[in-house]
Amino acid sequence: MLSIIYGTRPEYLKILPIILLLQKDNTIPYSVIRILQHENLDESDLLYDTKLEIISNSDNRLDTLGSQILEKLGPFIQTSNYVLVQGDTAAAFYAALSAFQNMVKVIHLEAGLRTYNIENPYPEEGYRQMISRIASIHLTPNEVNSDLLRKEKVFGEIYTVGNTILDLVKSYNLDVRDGNSILITFHRRENYKYLEVFIERLSECMNIYTDKVFYWILHPNKNLQARVKELVTKYNCKVTFIEPCSHKEFLDLARVCFCILTDSGGIQEEASFLGKCSIVLRSDTERDQIPFPYIQLCRPPYNNITELIKNIPTKVLTQCLIYGNGNSALKIIDIIKNYIS
Repeated sequence: MLSIIYGTRPEYLKILPIILLLQKDNTIPYSVIRILQHENLDESDLLYDTKLEIISNSDNRLDTLGSQILEKLGPFIQTSNYVLVQGDTAAAFYAALSAFQNMVKVIHLEAGLRTYNIENPYPEEGYRQMISRIASIHLTPNEVNSDLLRKEKVFGEIYTVGNTILDLVKSYNLDVRDGNSILITFHRRENYKYLEVFIERLSECMNIYTDKVFYWILHPNKNLQARVKELVTKYNCKVTFIEPCSHKEFLDLARVCFCILTDSGGIQEEASFLGKCSIVLRSDTERDQIPFPYIQLCRPPYNNITELIKNIPTKVLTQCLIYGNGNSALKIIDIIKNYIS
C-alpha cells in the first residue's frame, strides 16, 4: 500500500501526474491524503481520499502544522508500506517524520535539491535536507542532485527521474510565442524584508523598459497582497495586478511573455521548459543546473535587475531539458512497482 501525501498546491501539481497514472494502473494499491497546510486552497479540482484538518491554535503556523500532523497522521499510514512526499514543505517533512516514527518507508519526490544555505530558502532547505536523512527511496530531477545525495551518504536507493511538473506542462500543449510582457511573482518569507526595495527597483525598470507591459501575479496571502499594492502605489509603478490564478492560467501568461521576475523555485523549471527566461529574485537557487540565460540570479537588494533584463534574448529559446522531457511519472511508476505490487 502506497500513501501519497501533499499539503500545498505546488506539491499537488507535482504528484498529480503520478496519481493520474495510478488511476489507470490497478497493480499498485494507493491512497491520497491531503493535509490542510493552506487553508485558502481551492478544492474544486483536488484529488484525495482523506483530508487531514489543521486547526490554527498558535501564532506559529509551522508549530501548529507540525504538531497536528504528528498527532493525527499515524492511523492513516500505519497500514502502508511506503509514504510518498514531494519537495520541501512543512507538510512533506512532518509527514515523512510521522512515517519514519511509524516504521513506514519514505519515498521522496524531487529529492536532492540543495543551496546548502539553511536560511535560504527558509524553511524549505532545512526540511528537504532532513527528509533526505530518513527517506528510503530518493527520486531526483537531475543527475547532479543524485550525485549530491551520494556525497551526503544518504540511506536508501537513488533514482534520477526528472521533474513531474514538466509532465503537467507538456499535457497543456501550449503554443509558445514571443511577447513583450514581464511577469512578476514575489512571495518568499525570507524576502518580505526586501519587498519595498524590489518595488523601488521595479519602478526604475519601468522607466527604462517603456516598451514592456508589467503584470504582477498576486499571491493568495491577503496581507502580502495589501502590502504589495500599497508599495506599488507609493512608487507609482505602472503594473497590472492579476489575481491568484491556476497553474494553467499562469502558464498561458508565461507562454507569451518576454521574461519572468520571480522568487519562486518551480517557475524556474516551468519557464525554462517553455524556452522562457527567469530573473530569480533570491540569494541562492537550488535549480542552478538550469543554464544561463534561462535563469539569472538577482540577489537582494536587486541593484542589477535592469542590466539582467538586457541579457534576455528577444526570441524564444529552445526547450531546456535539464529536468527531463515530460515523462517522469512513467519512470516513477515503474520504480514503485519494484517495491509495491
